[in-house]
Amino acid sequence: MGGTESKSKQSEPVTDTVKQLRQIMNELIETEKDYVKKLGHVRVNYVCKMETLQGLPGGLVGKKNIIFSNIEKLYEFNKAYGFSYRGYCHICMLFAIYSVFLPKLQKLKQTPMQLGQVFIDHEEQLIDYSWYFKNMPAQEKLMNEVGAEYFAPIQLKLSDPFPLTESLVLPFQRMTRYSLFLERMIKCSDPATSGYDELKMAYKISNFVLHHGNNMLAVDCLNGFSGSLVEQGLIQHQGDLTVIENRFTSSVRRIFLFENLVIVAKKTTKDGAESFNFKDSYRTNELSLRENIDGHPTRFELLSKKKRTVMFQAENLEEKLKWTDFIQDLLMKQMKHLKDQQVQYQSRSTSITHYELTDGCAK
Repeated sequence: MGGTESKSKQSEPVTDTVKQLRQIMNELIETEKDYVKKLGHVRVNYVCKMETLQGLPGGLVGKKNIIFSNIEKLYEFNKAYGFSYRGYCHICMLFAIYSVFLPKLQKLKQTPMQLGQVFIDHEEQLIDYSWYFKNMPAQEKLMNEVGAEYFAPIQLKLSDPFPLTESLVLPFQRMTRYSLFLERMIKCSDPATSGYDELKMAYKISNFVLHHGNNMLAVDCLNGFSGSLVEQGLIQHQGDLTVIENRFTSSVRRIFLFENLVIVAKKTTKDGAESFNFKDSYRTNELSLRENIDGHPTRFELLSKKKRTVMFQAENLEEKLKWTDFIQDLLMKQMKHLKDQQVQYQSRSTSITHYELTDGCAK
């Protein structure tokens, strides 16, 4: 009977949707292999040899981490898997990460709907990846000033078809492709299928990582905040919104949405460089969101338990929805975290009460 069941399962028809999903998954795996190969080439022929290369110009001495970037958290991640990359730059970290990531993808050839969970499992490591993106402006500047000219003959000797500057963009291009692959899978999947919600979460993660580097660059330009920005959690979103003071007064402000704090700042420009001066802040655990304002489709409000309500206006409806989605997601996460804490507290209280009762009976 077991054999009959086994044959029945094996003969179950593979739908067009399943075929399409497997095709996308196979494309993801094959392009991943190519990416790992290219990343490994950069690592072996440039990163690991840079300190020993002859005739290194003064402008590149001690600048390996600017060109190739460096992330301590990625080192810790790889260390957990038995790697030891102390002192290596971030491109080495990325290569090591994909020695973990690629085998997991390869196991999903027949079960592509499990892809979302793999991204969720590695969310912290993928968020760390955005530090590479944050470093890219400094990387590009140094390559344009000194690096491209110096590395050109080395590339010629290696018969590299592309300049190093193009190879350095590979991590950003790859994260963009992850987002596109996930979007394609979501579009051809049934929302009722197991793994669909995880795919949508993975898509959010990939997009968050892509924008997080720019968000962190903007945070670096924030002045006048007396607290610790590190303690405010990850920056979720940032951008310009109009703050509506009253019927007659409004002002454009740069808004920073952290996990624990909303910061309102005034943007200033000097010699072409932007900076942001702190004006006000709101604790996110004291806020609620009013998404719709009658007669004003691009406005929304944040209602505070301890401070006055603040009304924002976005440039257009799409921008407004982006902000309200980020805020809603953040508030939902906080609510879930609070409920989890309450459950843990009740569980501990029950355990203590039970212990006291049984202890009292024993006496």
